[in-house]
Amino acid sequence: MRWIRPSGLIFLALAGCQRAEPVTVSGVEDVCAYRMSGGVCHVSPTQLLTLPEKLAGRDVVVVLYYPGFGARVLFASRDAAQSNDLSSGFVVPGDDPAGGHGAQPTLDQPGYYRVLAHFELTKPVIVGEGVTPLAVVAGRFDRIAQARRISSLDEVVEECSALENCGMGYAHGLLPMPRLEATDKE
Repeated sequence: MRWIRPSGLIFLALAGCQRAEPVTVSGVEDVCAYRMSGGVCHVSPTQLLTLPEKLAGRDVVVVLYYPGFGARVLFASRDAAQSNDLSSGFVVPGDDPAGGHGAQPTLDQPGYYRVLAHFELTKPVIVGEGVTPLAVVAGRFDRIAQARRISSLDEVVEECSALENCGMGYAHGLLPMPRLEATDKE
């Protein structure tokens, strides 16, 4: 009986592997090429933070966190809002919120909002007589066409737990879904 050394097999298996160059979004000329729907680019907060030059001047749909209290900034996440991380913040329009294009949707209570807005690069933010914050915001929206509050996962779980026979799961492993279980009738 002849034994084959395992190290030889591993070497042969690894010899067939080739290193592939990672595909990066920044390497693509148009970052919205595969994310367009109705002329609008669907992006994540991370993409707005890392690729602002490639998204400037575009209408985007993105989910951001509004901290409430009359804030004029949307944050990349609740944690960013809690720590007042302005470098992860996007300024929303002030006196003429819709940029002369109708009324701005209301951001009334804290939470996550799916916004359809026109994204622009940052301009200096002045908060008083020549006073500017030390941290520069990540960008701004010169007009917001739509803003719809969406439920966070914590809110969905809380609502589900308040119902009898409700359990949480992920539909197709992607979307969090409350599921009502059938009850046995006696």
